[in-house]
Amino acid sequence: MKYTFNTIFYEATRRCNLSCPLCMSSSNVPEVVRKSIKRELSTEEIEERVLGPAHEIGIQVITWSGGEFLLRKDAVELVRRATRHGYQSSICSNGQNVTKELLQELQQASGGTLVIAVGINSIENENPWTRDCDCGVALRTIALCEAAGVKRHVVVNVGRHNLKTIARTLQFLEEKGIPYNRSPFTARGSGCGYFEQLSVSAAEMAGILHPEMRKHANGYISYTPFFLSPELHARFSKGHKNVTVPQSPSIGCWVGTWLGLTAEGDVSPCGILMDVVNCGNVREKTFQQIIDGSPVFQDLLDRNKLRGKCGRCRYKFTCGGCRAMAYFKHGDLLAEDPQCFFEPVDETTVCEHEAETNKIFKRYAFMVRHAGRNMMKEAPAHSAGRKDGQPAATLPDSAGSARLEER
Repeated sequence: MKYTFNTIFYEATRRCNLSCPLCMSSSNVPEVVRKSIKRELSTEEIEERVLGPAHEIGIQVITWSGGEFLLRKDAVELVRRATRHGYQSSICSNGQNVTKELLQELQQASGGTLVIAVGINSIENENPWTRDCDCGVALRTIALCEAAGVKRHVVVNVGRHNLKTIARTLQFLEEKGIPYNRSPFTARGSGCGYFEQLSVSAAEMAGILHPEMRKHANGYISYTPFFLSPELHARFSKGHKNVTVPQSPSIGCWVGTWLGLTAEGDVSPCGILMDVVNCGNVREKTFQQIIDGSPVFQDLLDRNKLRGKCGRCRYKFTCGGCRAMAYFKHGDLLAEDPQCFFEPVDETTVCEHEAETNKIFKRYAFMVRHAGRNMMKEAPAHSAGRKDGQPAATLPDSAGSARLEER
């Protein structure tokens, strides 16, 4: 197999029952949604143009998102078809339509491997402004998942809007044993006009955000900057990588381990870069054809091409710097991460935070291994590995790979 991508982050519809002011998919803009609905991939197109060809590039997880994915009338059927193809399904939802009965139906359709991801930007009063709903809705959804035996995940979109409460929010998730990932506030969609106002600086990253992210193993799924020893990751992963991008587990910037797919079928190297960096459409080419023929994908898969301090950094493989932030700030996908505070002289420069990162990563890797073993036990035979019958990976990536969203 030429490529070993792990996850497709698929915004399968732009329709939504909320109107979040910072929505990345512009689901709060009626005209955008109306135009999208006319071009949205149908059930059969998803079967033929997404689920079938995705095996060629190693996909294991389909993360269904939106808008609000559960507004699609075929949502359960799509999860069922993904399971038949051998994929695990993760659903990013605002929780408004989640019920006990729907969870049971989705869990059955997924073969018992479903992950539900909800957004909580703050457990205090900032959440309603950024997500158009109180975090109580997300907490209710989490409680329903626990009762139904469904794995849960939280996406925390981070910017200046929630820096004051980020410590308490992450500590709350740690105490509840809920895995989460930090998604940076970016200039995609309706958040574009707020980018300079709400995007954190390198100093804010160093002094406020990064110290909190470093300390919680259940948030090691993905964040940057990530100061993990490349030697340590190689020992855990046995050298597993997608071209040059470390996997098993994936850490740091996920560009090169996942890809984004819009409701209309456009493919991007990152879920945060959809609508901004498009490399082809699945109605016209397969995923492998798009990746093979895209200079963007080929450059990003080779982290030796990174520029600036990312290019001379010891952690250019295990971190990689946020490619989306590099693009939104510098207009260059290969530029250095503008939120990184580390100043390496060359690839021999060791960050003062490496030892702490290594220590917590070991805990995270144990959690991922444990989750992977449990998933293999729970999954039906046809979804326990790849379509060719081979195991999914040496060390499974985090359950569901739910990732981002600003809604």
